[in-house]
Amino acid sequence: MTSSQPNGSPREALAREWAFALSATAYLPMSVDEIERRLAGLVDGMADDLAAGRQEHGYDTAAMAGATMVAVNASGERSLLSTVELLGAGLSELPELAEVDDLPSAVLSTLGSLAAGYAEALRRRTFDQQEGVKQTLERLARQSEARFRDVFTTSAVGIAISELDGTLTQTNLAFAEILGYFDGELAGRDLHELFSSASGDHLRLAYQDIVTGRIDRFRLERPMLRKDGDEAWVFLSVSALRDEHGAATHHVSFVEDITDMHLLQVQLNNQALHDVLTGLPNRQSFALKLESTLGLLDPATTITLFHLDVDSFSVINGGLGHELGDRLLRLVAQRLQAVFAGEKAIIARIAGDEFAVLVENSPSTPNVAAIAARINEELGEPAYLDGIGLAVSASIGVVQRPAGGIGPTELLRQSDATLRRAKGNGKRQWAIFDQQQDAHDRARFTRAAGMPGALENGEFRLEYQPLVRLADQRPVAVEALIRWDHPERGPLGHDEVVELSEQTGMVLPIGEWMLRAACDQAVAWRDRFGDDVPPMTLNLATAQANDPDLVARVREVLATAGLPAPRLQLGLPIRALLCEEGDAEDNLQVLADMGVQTSIHGFGGGHGGLVFLEDLPVRAVRIAGWLVQRLAERPDSVTGRALTDLISLVHTFDASVVIAGVQTREQADWWRKIGADVACGEWFAKPGPPETVAGRVLG
Repeated sequence: MTSSQPNGSPREALAREWAFALSATAYLPMSVDEIERRLAGLVDGMADDLAAGRQEHGYDTAAMAGATMVAVNASGERSLLSTVELLGAGLSELPELAEVDDLPSAVLSTLGSLAAGYAEALRRRTFDQQEGVKQTLERLARQSEARFRDVFTTSAVGIAISELDGTLTQTNLAFAEILGYFDGELAGRDLHELFSSASGDHLRLAYQDIVTGRIDRFRLERPMLRKDGDEAWVFLSVSALRDEHGAATHHVSFVEDITDMHLLQVQLNNQALHDVLTGLPNRQSFALKLESTLGLLDPATTITLFHLDVDSFSVINGGLGHELGDRLLRLVAQRLQAVFAGEKAIIARIAGDEFAVLVENSPSTPNVAAIAARINEELGEPAYLDGIGLAVSASIGVVQRPAGGIGPTELLRQSDATLRRAKGNGKRQWAIFDQQQDAHDRARFTRAAGMPGALENGEFRLEYQPLVRLADQRPVAVEALIRWDHPERGPLGHDEVVELSEQTGMVLPIGEWMLRAACDQAVAWRDRFGDDVPPMTLNLATAQANDPDLVARVREVLATAGLPAPRLQLGLPIRALLCEEGDAEDNLQVLADMGVQTSIHGFGGGHGGLVFLEDLPVRAVRIAGWLVQRLAERPDSVTGRALTDLISLVHTFDASVVIAGVQTREQADWWRKIGADVACGEWFAKPGPPETVAGRVLG
């Protein structure tokens, strides 16, 4: 934006600059301040639509803005172009829109709607003006030839009078100039020859319908042929000049040149359907092409949809800058085009670093595994950008199936779900759609989506399980476990609830609810049974451990419940501590300084975990569940023998070793013999409600 920013919000500044721009490109019948006030509401509406994603449906606010421009006479030659340039930059820079997905495409869609509203309003105004000129001409033709000739000659609207067979008898200067002819050069020409052959037959019938009285007039947007062979797009309005008996004697055609506006609208529409950065179709365009392709193909034709995500692209963007990231995305687009050059394929960029490719399979199309390998071979070839050799890989979700019996929305959903599954296996992985796995995943996602309502409706509850000392099986702590009384699926266990909450972002509010409920229960037990009640234990999820507000939240919960910090033990996952980013390590240290007992869970014996035992005040280590399960099946394995040494190492840091999931006496004896200290599991006691645990353990 060129002018200085006035005081006020960015939206107000944009509205004011827009008002100045319109004032500079057209005569406006009101002051700049009045125009600014009128435009401010339109800027607000367009910004709100962008923030809410409504621009995808061509929402009315942008179209209203275009119509308002015409209403205030901002229809000069440069008014629309100035508006598009100004709003294109200004809307993209509004701070509140910074997080809008694919903002450039969304802004282009909004500008396309604005141009459409402008064109429609201008068309209506032009037709009204043309009708007024026609009525004036008819009246003057009956009154005074001189006055008729004056209006006809000086009108800014192109006017052509023709015989009923289409022979031009009179054209004014404006009409000739629109088509690049000299004044008088068109007399005697066939009017219909001035239109493109594609619309010629239709127009001849429309002109004839006016003569027969089937219609009084018609109004169209059509291209006309200029003398130099180019096309001029015009608003065309046609009616008849009639004699005193009402019989048609001539056709009168009014035209107004809209070529610049038409080209701008075509450009905007094209940009709205294409990714600005790569030139590929965008998501909206891809969905339309997908729908069209599925509808045209033989239902038995096999298609393959590849849904790609560039691995670790955020690392490149964050480390080397967005400009280099943009260049890399353009390179990815080019290399995908090279991979599928021999196929009948549609390639699109459908999100920030996501691409989609639809292939109509032929007998020569390679199999999915070969194409996936070729994609990563191409992307893995280093490209030197600013002297830096960059190479990337892609995770790929693949759907291969007959074209019949599926719509574009479902096909894209399947590919997206398959991509997520592929990414779960690591980088540079691909996966093919699996119907059974998809049904399982959808059921899980449906349950996950219901978690906010479940928390509000009280569908969660806590059960408690004692942790016992293996040496004498006396309780040393009580662990809180969450259960979800699902209205359709029945009770869901702790591990599933935690996993679902992590996937939906509900892990923090549900984790806080667990912490409050567990601390309240610990206080209730202490009030009933005295200070000998074992401490309360909760194992935190990764997001909780890394939460910068964790310490403050724990401190507030303890104070509200009236529970002393040493009566609470919190376990942090080893994977949270191993993350380079996040606050898990600091949180553990501060919690320990507060007096909270701290432990690590998910411990698999790696050297990183031992470093934390050396550096942090960890009271206990819980062996990872997968390792406990493996050793339950193969206690005499090499892993089992190595675990004895690991437990000895843990003890050197004055930390105890905790085992969960002990199912039999034999397992309990085995863990006790190799040095484990504490265990829980069904062999000792099943999880249960507070009253059951109190009667069995605390009473």
